[in-house]
Formats: sequence, structure tokens, C-alpha cells
Amino acid sequence: MPRRAAVVLVFVVACRSGGAGPTDAGPAPVTTAQATSTAGTTASSSPVAPASVPTPPPPTSETYPLFRRTTLALDELAKLVTEAPELAHVGTELAFFDPADGSYIVRSTADRQGVSFSSQPILWSPEAGQQVLVVAARGKAASFVAAWWVLPGGGYRLASTFVMMGEIAPVALAYKPAERGLWWTSCWQCPGETGHVSVRDDHHVVIVQD
Repeated sequence: MPRRAAVVLVFVVACRSGGAGPTDAGPAPVTTAQATSTAGTTASSSPVAPASVPTPPPPTSETYPLFRRTTLALDELAKLVTEAPELAHVGTELAFFDPADGSYIVRSTADRQGVSFSSQPILWSPEAGQQVLVVAARGKAASFVAAWWVLPGGGYRLASTFVMMGEIAPVALAYKPAERGLWWTSCWQCPGETGHVSVRDDHHVVIVQD
């Protein structure tokens, strides 16, 4: 059965600190793109404001694994979501997806050899000396994928968000342990239901739908 239509909200955010990190001065401009998405159809997007992208924190001298599964308490997730206006649409009743729910694989016929899937948060090192906390979760009104830079002094800075309005089907993060690429998916490699979390040439994190 096809999935019902979902409104996708993509945000590129201005730099802002979260958690115990330093606070950036000034307002936080937001670029918003909105599209409708159905199974089998890749969403299009229409920017409605000039882009304003966040500044990554300086890299550290530490060497991090490419991927490391981690835990995040729901109250800490709620704090991060509350501090991010870009995630206001997800609503209340935040929850991580059930690790035992593999629906993002059941409907897929794509090859998944060598691919690891996780419904829990991941610490990702897309570039040397950097760590990014990537979360797939849901609220009462929407599923979302969000990324926060881990700041050298502690705390987090929002890097990018991708919100699927009206859709709370399970979303997993997917990766190949020896490669830096990171995906999100609600149906592995199904058109319109998989996307990338990536770092651009200017070192900014983006979350997109394929």
C-alpha cells in the first residue's frame, strides 16, 4: 500500500549553540523549502529566503571513529528540539523509533549488503577532528532527522534538519562502517523515502531527500 502524502520541511539554519556550548550573538536567519512527498515520487523544493548557513566549530586534534552508536535521553532530545525553532513543527510526545521495528527494510528490495541500520542516535565523524550527533526521531505531528555539531567545549550546535510533516513511520540511519557516507531511510532506497546526510565542500552539513 502506498504511504500517505507527507509535507517535507527542509531547513538550513544559521549557527546557534545548544547545550553547554557558547551562545552566538545575533538573530538566526532560516531558509525554508517545502514540498509534498509520496512513495515513488521525489519531492521538489522551492527556497523562500536567501540561504544562511551555520559555521562549523573548529576541528579538534582528536581522532574519532567514523560512526559510533550512542544514547540520548529523551529529556536531552526535548531540550535540543525546544531550542531549535526549525523543529517546532514536530510537536510534543517525542520518541525514538523502536530498534526492533525493521519496516524500513521489509518493503525494500534493494541490496543492503554491508549496510548497518540504526534507529538510535549516531555520532558521525564526516571530517577529521569533527563529530556530529545525528538523530532520527518523531514527535506527535512529524518524523524528523536532525544533526548537531558536537562542540569541543561541550554541548551542541544545530547544523541541519529535515522534517516530514504528518508522517511518523519509522526512520532509520544507515551507513557502511568503512565509508563516511550516511543515509536516512523509511524504506531503503525506495524513491522519495531515502536521503543523505552529507557535508558540503564548505564543511556545512546538509540533510536532503533523494
